[in-house]
Amino acid sequence: KACILKVESRGSTSPKELAPFDVHLIPVNVKDEAAMELTQSIEASLVGAGYEVLTDDRNERVGVKFSDSDLIGLPIRVTVGKKAADGIVEVKIKGTGDTVEVHVDQLLETLQILTKENE
Repeated sequence: KACILKVESRGSTSPKELAPFDVHLIPVNVKDEAAMELTQSIEASLVGAGYEVLTDDRNERVGVKFSDSDLIGLPIRVTVGKKAADGIVEVKIKGTGDTVEVHVDQLLETLQILTKENE
């Protein structure tokens, strides 16, 4: 069987079927308790919905986390950042670069729509 790996200037994108995880979940500030609670809640929700999740809870600068995320090349990145207190996260589809902000209540539905559009 053939394997196609899309190589970009900032890493690669693994085909969804071959990626070790479906979603890369990145909390920007691991010292922010509210953001970490939201991250844990999102992780549980995603896992419960059948997604394989890689959570980057290292105490690293966000630039390092994003760079590593680009290198790993998982299909979807969910970032828990400054708007975490409002329940807003950023979703990025790696293959297209499309980025949207969504409320966590609509996260699962948004992921289903975005992944279906990019198949």
